Amino acid sequence: MDLYWFAGLFFIIIAVVTLKYTVGFQGMLPFIVVDSQTAKVIDNRLGADRVIFEGINRYLPGVEVVIGEISLKEQPIDPPEQEIVSRDNINLMVDMIATIKIVDPVKAVMDVTDYSAAVESLIMSSTLNKLGQMNFSDIQQQQDAISKEIRNSMIEDCARWGIEMILVKFERISPPDNIKEAMQKEVVAEKEKRASILKAQGNHEVHELQADGERILIEKRAEATHKVIKDLKNLMPNLSDETIMQFLTKTAYIDSMKELSTSSNSKFVLYPTDVQEPMEKVMKAEYISRAIAN
Repeated sequence: MDLYWFAGLFFIIIAVVTLKYTVGFQGMLPFIVVDSQTAKVIDNRLGADRVIFEGINRYLPGVEVVIGEISLKEQPIDPPEQEIVSRDNINLMVDMIATIKIVDPVKAVMDVTDYSAAVESLIMSSTLNKLGQMNFSDIQQQQDAISKEIRNSMIEDCARWGIEMILVKFERISPPDNIKEAMQKEVVAEKEKRASILKAQGNHEVHELQADGERILIEKRAEATHKVIKDLKNLMPNLSDETIMQFLTKTAYIDSMKELSTSSNSKFVLYPTDVQEPMEKVMKAEYISRAIAN
């Protein structure tokens, strides 16, 4: 007896699974099979509506009717591209995409005619309202923040339809061609500006290094001159400052003439015999005294 009972139950299960895919017969069976990650909304004419999920579920033909089948997986919502005028009167072609998940199948079927179309319309209207209040430059710089704000503004409405708004993001923002050209020129100008600044900074640093080098050279020459004067005064205490300066001036003048004569551009050099007169106009006794004092 048990063998016949198990055999009968086996054939009933096979028949249910087979007739599930046969049009017109599923509504006549006392059982209904639901696929994985799927939910079916049942309208019970004698009581409350209910949802059945994956597996074999009881079903009352004639009393209950399947009014909707919902996927429980995350679903992409891709509204058509729309034209939006920014606050600074720039016509933008904006393309958005979103990801949703049905968390309440009854609301998604009963409270809205087409939840996918409703979410599309909500995305487009929310994007239009947000971007219409912003300048184009701000939209470019704040895309991630804007996406989050649009998503947050949609959460409450989507919850009324039994939908969880997971993600909203920009796929593309396309300004007019003239704006694109202006942006490209701005990028080029910015690069040229940076290059000019770097070049100017480099030249400034070179000039500073040259000035430091000249300053160091002058300081070393002054130290050397001071040492020579000190040594001369130690060797010959009776020498006057003026005599010492005449000696140093003539020596420096002769050295400079030697350097000039070795230059590749020099052809003929004359050494004046008296350099005291012109040099006295440059090197005064007062300057000598100050150098010795230092």
